[in-house]
Amino acid sequence: MTIAAISLMRRRDDVPLNAFRHWLDIHGPLVGQFPDLRHYVQCHVIGSPATNATAQALRIDGFPILLFDHDDDRARAHASAAMAACNEDAKLFIGAVARIMATQEDIVPPVDHAGRMRLIVLYPDGANETAVAQDLDRLGTVPRLRGLRRYRVLQQGRARASVIPHLPVNAAAVAQVWFESLVDLECAAAGTVPSGVAQFATEAHRLA
Repeated sequence: MTIAAISLMRRRDDVPLNAFRHWLDIHGPLVGQFPDLRHYVQCHVIGSPATNATAQALRIDGFPILLFDHDDDRARAHASAAMAACNEDAKLFIGAVARIMATQEDIVPPVDHAGRMRLIVLYPDGANETAVAQDLDRLGTVPRLRGLRRYRVLQQGRARASVIPHLPVNAAAVAQVWFESLVDLECAAAGTVPSGVAQFATEAHRLA
């Protein structure tokens, strides 16, 4: 069973946005050294009206998503020397972080070369399954969709062994939606979003 480790990450207040590239240029290759890591992508929140007011209020700057074949692989990676190095490096640019462990389900399998623009959707803690399913149905019909993946939360909270302050944000579910271009993403996100649902326009960088 594939395990997804998703972080909700806020940069330090004293780190300007242009210096936040440390996450991509320096921190990313460190994470890429995790043993048993199958896939690693960074989704960087970008300036766009597709990031709705609910999302803006959360002040999340990025979503790293790591995939492992099994939870034992994930546990080995998180206990590794590479993780210890990442925890030290994280102090330089991350102000707060929360982690979600989840399984994944492809509702619309991403096409090959689906593009780097992703809509990340957080469903509020306490949202019931019917509400989540109805909104995923909505997302599945947006125009020029290139893929839709749901993450079913197994556990969430403080990142283990991290010295970074905890970001107190919980989610009932997470979705990742693929688009070829930012224009396609913004057009798709322009419709009515259910109350409490946070939508983030992001640009994805795959590192493993």
